[in-house]
Amino acid sequence: MPSLPGNFRYAMRQFRLSPVFTAAAVLTLALGIGGTTAIFTLIHAVMLRSLPVSDPGRLYRVGEGDDCCVEGGPQDRWGMFSFHLYERLKTETPEFEEVAAFQAGRGRLGVRRKGVDSIARPLRSEYVTGNYFSTLGVRAFGGRVFMPDDDKPASPLLRC
Repeated sequence: MPSLPGNFRYAMRQFRLSPVFTAAAVLTLALGIGGTTAIFTLIHAVMLRSLPVSDPGRLYRVGEGDDCCVEGGPQDRWGMFSFHLYERLKTETPEFEEVAAFQAGRGRLGVRRKGVDSIARPLRSEYVTGNYFSTLGVRAFGGRVFMPDDDKPASPLLRC
């Protein structure tokens, strides 16, 4: 039975004798490995990785359709409910620990800090209720997140 190092040396000699075949084989392997890695990375990012919230298995979405604003912007009238209906669902559904509402903004908003000279970069926006971040278990990177008291008309945030 031939040895593994002997087989390896024989393969290398054959590859040296036919450089076109060697280049084609290496290119084919490189494209195959690269394509497989790219597809797996895409599928992992879109389908396999869980949501970046504290407990994604306990989240439920209530809406009128399957097209949501995660596909590049708001589509038609997905889940458009009034704020009054949201408050009613919040008070009359003890089955849910918390109920939060959101609506993707139609336009782009730009915000910059006071005293900063750079131009504000417009970004996609979303209108959310005061308990949105606490419901998802998301903390602020800087500053504070909205609070349930921010939903009231006399909120300090609304006086800006």
